[in-house]
Amino acid sequence: MIRGQTSVTGLNQVLYVVDGIPITGGLNSINPQDIKSIEVLKDASAAAIYGSRASSGVVLITTKRGRANETKCFDAFYGWQQLAKKN
Repeated sequence: MIRGQTSVTGLNQVLYVVDGIPITGGLNSINPQDIKSIEVLKDASAAAIYGSRASSGVVLITTKRGRANETKCFDAFYGWQQLAKKN
């Protein structure tokens, strides 16, 4: 918890940003050996950059493999075709 419980039920979660990409679910998918640096934003600068998602704070994580301004996306699809009836 960065800013304490910010709602009545305390369900607001911290926004994790890994190499410039927001992730959901926490840090379970990141190998601790790959982390280069961690920075915590918990003031108006977080809200200015990430909007309302940053209301509970932001944890910026830079990995050893990540590079600034170099985001690579992967887009693919898979299809399968089969004849419904062969005469």
